[in-house]
Parts: sequence; structure tokens; C-alpha cells
Amino acid sequence: MSFKRFSASVIACRAMSTISEGRVPGSALAKFTLLAVPLLAGCAISKDLRLDRQGPGLPAMASVSIGTVPADNEQAVRFAASLADAFAERGHVVSDQARVTALFGFARRERSIGTADGSPVGDAGKSETDWISAPARKRSFQSCKGERLRATLALYSRDEKTMIYRGVAEVDGCNFTNADIDGLARALVMAAAR
Repeated sequence: MSFKRFSASVIACRAMSTISEGRVPGSALAKFTLLAVPLLAGCAISKDLRLDRQGPGLPAMASVSIGTVPADNEQAVRFAASLADAFAERGHVVSDQARVTALFGFARRERSIGTADGSPVGDAGKSETDWISAPARKRSFQSCKGERLRATLALYSRDEKTMIYRGVAEVDGCNFTNADIDGLARALVMAAAR
């Protein structure tokens, strides 16, 4: 989304908030509604990154080995390449002989589909869902069905035989590009720094 369209969308969102509070006369409301509806699509899906990290993190300048990538999964291959580039940007050498192994999971799905923990709940009569990644509902003025990129990156120290970092990141949006995948990989690698 261009900066001009983003700015117009923000203005439209704020104006709709003012209208809903009843501070605009009826005729102005009708005129504004006709102008604002196309801009409101920008209000529907926020591309805000959600990131959770655990562990002490990756030491500076440590070399990293990226685990086996399934060759038949184009998106996994693309994400692995994005991770390798992100590690290199941060000064880490990517090598098969590295003392730190990086394992990852990557998914691109409709945002209306969630992921839940399949563990049994203590009380059999309880129908509570433990969401790992909750589904999102379609919102008014949403310009597309919506997608979610979600990735998990785990770093294991071969010397210490322990996990030193686990990061989970996800972002919702429309029409994701390779630049969005690269950004997700960079965010996870940046969060891994000690």
C-alpha cells in the first residue's frame, strides 16, 4: 500500500470514528460515506507483526547451520533462503559445520483458519479451545479474503545440547510478496540476537 493511500485510509478511519460518535450532520455524513468507503479497505487488515521469543538467544558472530529443507516445498525453500540472507546480514556465517542448528516451520494460509493445541482438556465436559494461532474473522470493508504468514525458528546449540532460542512470528495481510517473507525471516533472526 502506498504512503498516500495509507494516509488516506488512516484519515478515513478516524473520520468514521468521529461519525460514529454522532459529531457530523446527516448530509455531510452521506457525502463523506461515498468518498470514504473505497479508502476503508485499508482499515480492515493490519499488517502488524506479532512476535514471541524465548531463550537466551544467539551469540554475536556465531555460525549457523540451517536444518534440512524439503526440496518439494517451494515456500519452505524460499523461507530457508530468506533466513540464510537474514543471518548473513547480521554477521552470522551459514555453514553445515556450525555449532548452532536452525530449524524452522513456515506456513502461509487463509487467516480465517486457526491452529489449536490438540492436547486433551482436563475436564471432559469443557469445550475450551487452546488456540496457538486463532482464526481471524472477516471484517467490514475488508478488501481481500486475507492471508496469514506464520513462522517458527528454533536454534539449538550442539555443544550445550539445548535450545538457545525459539521465536514465533506471524503477520496478516493481503497479497503477500517475497519481500513480506523476507521481512518475517529478518524479524525472527533479529529477535534471536543476545
